[in-house]
Amino acid sequence: MGAIRSSVLLSATLTLLLLHSASGSVKSSFDYVIVGGGTAGLVVANRLSENPNVTVAIVEAGTFPEDVHGNWTDVPSYQTRFINITDPMMWDFVTEPQTETNNVSFPYWRAKALGGCSDVNDMAYTHTCKGAHQLWADTVGDQSYTYANMLSSYHKTMNFAPPNNQDRFANATPKYNKADTVTGGAIDVTYPNYAQSWSTWLSLGLEAIGIQKKDSFIDGNVLGQAYNMDTINQKIGSRSSSQTAYLQPVLNRPNLAVFDFTMAQRIMFNGRKEATGVLIKNGSTITATKEIILSAGFAQSPQLLLVSGVGPASLLNSLSIPVVADRPGVGQNMKEQIATFVTYQVNLWTSSELGINPAYLEESIAQWNTNASGPLVNPGGEIYSTEFIPNALRANWSAEVNKTLAQYPSDWPHVGYAAYPSIGEGAAAIPLDPTGNYGSVLINVQAVSSTGYVSISSANISDPPLINPMMLTNAADLELLVAAVKRMRAAFASSALTPILIGSEVLPGKSLQTDEELVSYVRKTTYPMSHGFATCKMGKSSDPMAVIDTHGSVYGVKNRRFFFPPLEILSFGARVRETDYRSTDSITAVRVIDGSSFPFLPPGPSPQTQVYTLAEKLAQDIKDTVH
Repeated sequence: MGAIRSSVLLSATLTLLLLHSASGSVKSSFDYVIVGGGTAGLVVANRLSENPNVTVAIVEAGTFPEDVHGNWTDVPSYQTRFINITDPMMWDFVTEPQTETNNVSFPYWRAKALGGCSDVNDMAYTHTCKGAHQLWADTVGDQSYTYANMLSSYHKTMNFAPPNNQDRFANATPKYNKADTVTGGAIDVTYPNYAQSWSTWLSLGLEAIGIQKKDSFIDGNVLGQAYNMDTINQKIGSRSSSQTAYLQPVLNRPNLAVFDFTMAQRIMFNGRKEATGVLIKNGSTITATKEIILSAGFAQSPQLLLVSGVGPASLLNSLSIPVVADRPGVGQNMKEQIATFVTYQVNLWTSSELGINPAYLEESIAQWNTNASGPLVNPGGEIYSTEFIPNALRANWSAEVNKTLAQYPSDWPHVGYAAYPSIGEGAAAIPLDPTGNYGSVLINVQAVSSTGYVSISSANISDPPLINPMMLTNAADLELLVAAVKRMRAAFASSALTPILIGSEVLPGKSLQTDEELVSYVRKTTYPMSHGFATCKMGKSSDPMAVIDTHGSVYGVKNRRFFFPPLEILSFGARVRETDYRSTDSITAVRVIDGSSFPFLPPGPSPQTQVYTLAEKLAQDIKDTVH
C-alpha cells in the first residue's frame, strides 16, 4: 500500500506543479472534474479513468482517512468513534430545530475524507426491493431502473467471499443463495468472522412474533429477517470502502489526479449557462473540458448548485446570487430514515463489555490483528428484519395515514429492526449498571413519509448547509414508530427472549404504557440516521421539481466542451499542454451522481449499496455516450 500511496501523492503534486503558471495560480484542465471523493465519486472516477485517453480529477475537501486516524476506518466496530461532529474527519453539520421532536437540533454525521461515508458507516450490503425499482422506473420514465435491468450494476459492486463459519457461533450460520452472489466486483462483501450472541437470541424473538427467516437481502426482497452481508474483506477483516476498493487500486493511473484538502467553492458558468470549471478555495479554477460531476452528497451537492446559481430564483435573489437556472426542486424532497430504540440489560456479553472490561478489549484487539476475527470485526446491526405493521396495530390509524402508506409498492416494508449490541440512544439520563451489558433493537421507518429540505443561508460554500429533515411532520411516521415499539416489546416478552433479560425494560421503560406516553417517548428519542437522499431528485422533464434527468444531467444548464491537443503522459502525472483552446459545438450537462440523485429513499438496511449501484450505472452511461 505504501508504494501506491507515494505514487498518488507525487502524482497529485506533480500535476499541480506542471500546471502552475508564473502568476502563481493553478491553471489545470481535465476532461472530467468530479467534486466529492466519496461513496459515488470514487466509483465514477475509477470507471471513467479506465479509458487512458481521458483525464479525470477528483476534488475532495478531506484526505485519506488513514492519514487522519490510522486504522480507525479499517476496524469494523470502530465506526462508533465517528459519531462526533467535532472529529477532524467529519463535517460539523447539525439539523435545523425539529418542531416535532421538542425543537431539538441533531448532529448530522457526514464524513470529510476520500471514501466519504463509506469510511464510517455500518457497512451493511443489501439490495432494495423490486417494487421500489419499478416505482423508480415509472416515476422517472425510464425502465432501465427496474430491478432486472439494474442487476448488472449491482453485480459490478460485489466481490463476495463465503463466511468463515468456524469463527461464528454454530447457531449463527448465515443463509444465502449462492446464485445471488457474484465475485469480481469492486467491493469486498462477506459475513463477519464473528457473530454477536445477542443477535442469535433476538432472531428467536423475531420469529416468536412472526418475522420469519429468509436467505439474505440481495434477491430483490427485503421482507423478513436475515443476517446482513457487510462490506468487509473476509481475509483481513477490514472495511471495504469506496476508497479501498475504487481508489487505492488505481492511484497510479497517470490520467487520474486527486486534489485532496481542496474545497470546491462553486461551478463557474459563462453567460450562456455553460459550465466551464470549478472554482476552488485558493481562487483558482479547475477546468472541465467534457463534464463536471457533483458527487458531494445529499447536502453539499444541492448546496453547490445553489451557491452557483442553480435553484429556486426567489432564494438565489434574496442572497444576491446571480440566477443561472431557476430550478425550484434543488435541495427539496429530502427523505431521511429516522430511528428510536427498545433496550434491555442482558445476561450475556455484548459490545457493552468492550467499554467496561479492558482485558476483553485487549483480547479482541489481538483477535482482529492475528486472525481477522473476534468482536471488533463485527460492526453491529447484523440481524436485520423488516415487516408490515400487523392489522391489529393499525386499527386506530386515521384514514389519512392509511392512505399515505397505501401509496407504497406492495413489497415495500413499513419498518425495520436491527440488532444493536449495546445501549440505545436516549438512555443518557437513565441510571444504568456500570458493569452491565445491554442489548437493543434499533427501530427505523422504512416507508418514510415526512419530507424535508436542504438550503443555504449565504452564497459562501463554507457556511454549513441548512439541513431540515422535518422529522415526524407526517403522522404516518409517528404511527409506524409507536406500533414498531409495541412489536419489539412483544418480542422481548416472548419466551424466546425472557431467559436472557435482567430486570425491567430500560427503554422506553415499563412506566410508559399508554399510546400517549409512547408518542411522547418517540418524540423525545427519535433521531435522524444520517441517510439523507433525493435532494437533487431524478425525474421527468415535465416535473418542475425534478433536478436531474435519468442520466444524472442537471436540467436548465449546459457544459461547454473544449478541444485540446493530445495529452503528454509523464511518469507520475498527466500534463495538458497549454494552448489556446477553442470551443466546439458539443454541449453536455453538469451531472449529479450521489445519494441526492434518487427520486426517493429506497427501503432496506443499506443505502450505501444503492449509491454504489447508481454510480456504476451512470458511469457506464457516460462512457457509452460521451467518450
